[in-house]
Amino acid sequence: MASPQKVKGKSYENAKAKFLTDIFGQTFIRVPTSGAFLGGKNYDRRLDMSDGQVMAFKGDIIPPDDWKFFNCECKFYKDFKFHQLFNESKVLDSWIDETIDTSNQDDMNLIFMKFNNIGEYVCYEKKEKFRVKQFLNYYRNWCFTSHEQFWNEHNIDKIRSRCTGDTIL
Repeated sequence: MASPQKVKGKSYENAKAKFLTDIFGQTFIRVPTSGAFLGGKNYDRRLDMSDGQVMAFKGDIIPPDDWKFFNCECKFYKDFKFHQLFNESKVLDSWIDETIDTSNQDDMNLIFMKFNNIGEYVCYEKKEKFRVKQFLNYYRNWCFTSHEQFWNEHNIDKIRSRCTGDTIL
């Protein structure tokens, strides 16, 4: 039987896949074996895999076939020490490392986060230049913002075009 934490994480990944499906009108699904199949010491596995196979095992969400440059991780935790964002958060650093470890060079990397009784957040690379009113610049050239701030029409269009390779806004 799966641990409560695994069930919680899996349900959040499924919820985010459904959310993305609803927003973009294309099917996103949770990676069935979600968890480091291509990350860290397993990075070289991708050398013998097709592009489609790599897409099916990087991150936590499988995007539609034409989304070649999408990579995201989903994290649902009891708590988060927000004060560490002003210095260094070993937890956030590990999530960034995990995201980068599974990414390809031109991927748009996102981290979706949810914390019990606190809310949902998005972390993204600063170079993507998303439009949000309020965000925190994290020291590793990543930005941290609320879920509500992140999901606006401009960012939705940017994600779609950037991840499909149509254009880079």
